[in-house]
Amino acid sequence: MKIPELLDNAPYSETQRAWLGGFFSGMRSQLMQNAGAADATTAQIIHILYGSQTGNAESVANDAATAAKAHGLKPVVTSMDAIDSDVLAAMDTLLIVTSTYGEGEMPDNAQMLWEAVSADDMPKLPNMKFSVLALGDTGYDLFCKAGIDWDNRLAELGATRIYERVDCDVAFEAPAESWISSVIPQLGSKDAAATMIVDTESVTAKSQYNRKNPFPAKLLVNRLLTAADSSKETRHYELSIAGSELSYEAGDALCVVPTNCPDLVAAMINTIGCTGDEIEPVNGEAMSLSDALRTQFEIKLPSKELVQEIATRSGNQELNGLLSTGDKEQLANYLWGRDILDLLLQNPSCEFAAAEFIALLKPLQHRAYSISSSGKMHPEAVHLTVASVRYDSHGRQHKGVCSTFLADLVNEQTEVRCFFTPNKVFRVPDDNSLPMIMVGPGTGVAPFRAFLQERQHRNATGKNWLFFGDRNAATDFIYRDELEALQANGVLTRLDLAFSRDQAEKIYVQDKMREHGAELFAWLEQGGYFFVCGDAYHMAKDVDKALLEVIAEHGKLSEQQAIDYVNQLKKHKRYVRDVY
Repeated sequence: MKIPELLDNAPYSETQRAWLGGFFSGMRSQLMQNAGAADATTAQIIHILYGSQTGNAESVANDAATAAKAHGLKPVVTSMDAIDSDVLAAMDTLLIVTSTYGEGEMPDNAQMLWEAVSADDMPKLPNMKFSVLALGDTGYDLFCKAGIDWDNRLAELGATRIYERVDCDVAFEAPAESWISSVIPQLGSKDAAATMIVDTESVTAKSQYNRKNPFPAKLLVNRLLTAADSSKETRHYELSIAGSELSYEAGDALCVVPTNCPDLVAAMINTIGCTGDEIEPVNGEAMSLSDALRTQFEIKLPSKELVQEIATRSGNQELNGLLSTGDKEQLANYLWGRDILDLLLQNPSCEFAAAEFIALLKPLQHRAYSISSSGKMHPEAVHLTVASVRYDSHGRQHKGVCSTFLADLVNEQTEVRCFFTPNKVFRVPDDNSLPMIMVGPGTGVAPFRAFLQERQHRNATGKNWLFFGDRNAATDFIYRDELEALQANGVLTRLDLAFSRDQAEKIYVQDKMREHGAELFAWLEQGGYFFVCGDAYHMAKDVDKALLEVIAEHGKLSEQQAIDYVNQLKKHKRYVRDVY
């Protein structure tokens, strides 16, 4: 029996949608139990749930499914926002792959399920077997907290671990592969191992260029978008992907592998008392310290191990005091605006041998940027909209690693190593007639430039509304000519602007949302999609609060009813964020 799907444009109120959603969820739960019993004589069902903000966890979940099939299992890969706690409770074997977002938070698509599972009335799970893979970044204090929380909660509910949780840093590929190769054979038949190797190779062979083998793109365009007297420096880049056989969708990200600033490398080598010619083994290859620092290691943000070593060697009382108290907030305040070179210059007694210094560094990581072009309109090029990070702190100029790599070091002869990361949730609606509301101040406009190109390419009839803003209209209205042209030809139905410093009282995009709240709510009632891109810590939270207020006021709903309305938007992928 096929379970009915509630179409996004179905003529139901949000209250009706909520009831129908619960009804269909109950049907799914019963059918899953029946299906599990029916398939017991053929293939064992394993459920793989992913919580993903940028697509990495989803990708790993699909890799796990490929391995599971090769071992005679029947994997079911599902986004955490596609099920409820009753469906989860009916699962016998569960693998969870989840990233951690922001400061220890669940990814957007995992939040509702997590709230239900962590509630006091969640039933016990004595029959469930599980394992968790957590993706995170050791640069954050609450490393892999989402995965840790899932692991602990399932154990609290009586589920049995079939394999210990694995926590992955930003270079997650190797530990993720190790987790998959360790946990899957415990669930499937042992004689399928050879098949798994063949399957994995066939999947890998489909793409020549990927995360492990970035494409060497050529720079086509580097254009300043902001005015010369702006307080910001925002640039438009176009990179050629001709001949790569790569493709992308509007909403995806391009990951750029940078190299470090040569001046910063030279200053660092001099400060630690080395020459740069020292030869050291790095990833199985002998290379000079200078080359290693330029291409292999993160030399801006200090690792916790390096901070501790500098404190120990220097005897710096203030730094040692902060480390000994364990007050993470005070330590973060101390390190704010300081990079590795600042710490070394402020503690001149700290000299390092080349080998011991690089042992304290983290690997140089790619930077992900929201793509600002449609792959259908520009199949052989990819566009980026990037703010160059430059600031003065502690007596010297600081520069962003990748943003100024693109701005200062890349030219027509330079290769830019890059690869795509799909974001299957952050997508233009399949139904070309449905409205889109896009909130993207500053460089947050990037994916919405791509969305508008996509809608134009499709000849979509749906209405498009963009909320954009920055500091000053005269200097920071990026893509103004393009946006006004799209508005003139009818592709961009509405353009509401919020330039915060053009008047005495600052105005932001969330203020414009409230100002036009009645129409915004009407668009949502018409089946509209609501997208947000940009700063996660302030803007996105303020926009979320404004959205709830608009829905409560103009939908004449209580606070809880407005929350339920927003949760339904999220569940149906009609409220999606690309925030950082």
